[in-house]
Amino acid sequence: MLRVLAYIWAMFGAYWVMFAPAISAPAVSSVPRYLQKSRLAFLAITFALLLWKAHAIPPIWLIVVGLAWSGVALYWVAPKKTTHSGEYPFYRVLRLLIGAIAFSLLFWDKTAIGVLGTRFVPQRSAILGTGFITALVGLGIAAWARVHLGRYWSDKVVIQAGHRLVRSGPYAQVRHPIYSGVLLGIAGTALVVGEWRALASLLLMSVNYTVKAKREDQILAERFAEEFRSYQRNTGMLLPRI
Repeated sequence: MLRVLAYIWAMFGAYWVMFAPAISAPAVSSVPRYLQKSRLAFLAITFALLLWKAHAIPPIWLIVVGLAWSGVALYWVAPKKTTHSGEYPFYRVLRLLIGAIAFSLLFWDKTAIGVLGTRFVPQRSAILGTGFITALVGLGIAAWARVHLGRYWSDKVVIQAGHRLVRSGPYAQVRHPIYSGVLLGIAGTALVVGEWRALASLLLMSVNYTVKAKREDQILAERFAEEFRSYQRNTGMLLPRI
């Protein structure tokens, strides 16, 4: 079941950096359309090869190659027409490394060192099934939020040209539902892993997304002023406001 989840996460990541941003690429990038298509084709082919040969590649090299692929992909699909950036470029590299560590803790058994390798839940089918379904629900929420965010999605903390405040779909209740969905997916995967290393992964990504979400709130408040403050009063950051 964990191997199936690993492939689902891989496909989700590939969709996220290749196909979803491509929908809005003409509106946010000055790169010619033919070059965008060539880049996406290259990413798709190399991802397929990685997925096909994943079982034969040593885990440490799979992590290195995966990092390189993700870095190139995110650079290519990032919006180029921005009016305000809320972070230094180094932060994107740091987040990429944090993500690599978090998913290594989830899927690489070599990280089960000492207490990290002990179980926090018994290995029962009901728990495994609950974790698996929870992970799928989390990824579904993230994908749903991505559709509503449309062309305003970015891996960077930026305000894009012509940016508007999205309040539809899950954004009606939560200001950062993409992060909420991914964290729910990690929580479900942690139940399937069942070891403390998986909870360490969840904690690491929770801190990462909380810091990023607060920074995004700050630049949105600067851009949209009272409109954002009104929105903020009626929504939660990562969970719906009760």
